Amino acid sequence: MHTVVITFELVDMTPEQYRDVCSELAPAFAAVPGLLTKIWLTTPADGRRGGIYLFGDAAAGDDFLGSALARGVATNPHFGDLTVRRFEVDEETTARTQPVLTVVGAPAQV
Repeated sequence: MHTVVITFELVDMTPEQYRDVCSELAPAFAAVPGLLTKIWLTTPADGRRGGIYLFGDAAAGDDFLGSALARGVATNPHFGDLTVRRFEVDEETTARTQPVLTVVGAPAQV
């Protein structure tokens, strides 16, 4: 599995406007090939927002980052100080620490 983490600060956009944009875009993100889940991030105190994208493999992450949807996020003038980080998922350890949400197969016995 592969993870992309994108974070940014809201610029000249209210939290309500951002929420409306998220509602409009959610179906497009849900349709991204190879995306297992997107976790929407927010820190209301300082206006930082973002997402954690979990993909089945790095190739799906590559395809997403090359897509018009990702380019739209990266070039949105209302998203300042944007960062993109990529991570491989440590599946062995993750399997031991998912008591409620199963991310990688069945929870391992500890």
